[in-house]
Amino acid sequence: MVSVLVVVISIVILSAAVSTIGADNIGELLWEFYVKLVPSSAAQNVKTRHLLQREAIRTSTERSNTSSQDEFAKWAKLNRKVDKLKTDIEKINATIATQKTKFKRQIKTVIWIFTSGLKFFVRIKYRKVPVFWLPKGLFPGWIEWVLSLTSAPQGSVSVSAWFLITDYAIKGAVVFIVQKSFELAKKQPSRNRVSVATAKKSS
Repeated sequence: MVSVLVVVISIVILSAAVSTIGADNIGELLWEFYVKLVPSSAAQNVKTRHLLQREAIRTSTERSNTSSQDEFAKWAKLNRKVDKLKTDIEKINATIATQKTKFKRQIKTVIWIFTSGLKFFVRIKYRKVPVFWLPKGLFPGWIEWVLSLTSAPQGSVSVSAWFLITDYAIKGAVVFIVQKSFELAKKQPSRNRVSVATAKKSS
């Protein structure tokens, strides 16, 4: 069975990572995967929008190449088609925006359950369980009392105290790791461009 100590550390790491990346950014990333990889009405709408946009560009280009004076009938027909395509794109954009908002709201709910909600649940369920015992006589009695709050036996570290300790200790480290990872990811394309440019110069 997984110990309370490990459970708390895992929740704190997850919460810190989510806080650093941002729930909105996570929702945006998952939405992109969702519409590309999962068969759904949202994915179909995104695909349809792409097709409509391509058709609108093609028709608009054809209209631009058609003289409104010499070929008015053809030009008018293309113009009506462009207007209809624009209307269809606006409608499907509104539908996709609604679906995306709903999806991201659901993701935020799931994130809350596995971070703040799980913290609350663990604190209530294990409020009387000592996460670990302190060496006897290491700290004054009042410190032992504080570390045992709210309901753990005195001389032990409670779940609530352990959450506070690990949150303070781990959050900074997680923030640093995530930020460095993003910085390295941003630098990578730049390095690739430099390598390509160097190769071209050499040739």
